[in-house]
Amino acid sequence: MRRSQFTDNEILQLLGEASAGVPVAEICRTAGVTTRTFYRWRRRLGGLDVPAARQMKELATENLRLRGLVSNLFERLRSSDADASAPASAGRATDHPARDKSQEQARAARIAAEKCGGAVTGRFASLRVNP
Repeated sequence: MRRSQFTDNEILQLLGEASAGVPVAEICRTAGVTTRTFYRWRRRLGGLDVPAARQMKELATENLRLRGLVSNLFERLRSSDADASAPASAGRATDHPARDKSQEQARAARIAAEKCGGAVTGRFASLRVNP
């Protein structure tokens, strides 16, 4: 998608002019944008002032960073599950069923602790995991 040539502060200034009573057609003509673009800006940033727009931009940046961290965590969990399942599937026929269950519970508890930052406590903490 093409990036806007106007910053959020400039857009907010144009929206402020419109709320002050300047006709929208005149604002669009002097800024060199279409009325459709102006109303799209109003829908997106309508009730915001400059600090609120800055905060919205910071939150969007933080959201992007957190999504990347979660994605990396899931990739690490998938790779550790793939590494752990390869040796376990080779010797599964000879292992004791109770040992498999305890290993599975320990793995589930470890995954839950990683997902929650080590704050998993309680009797049923390992059951809250979606492996």
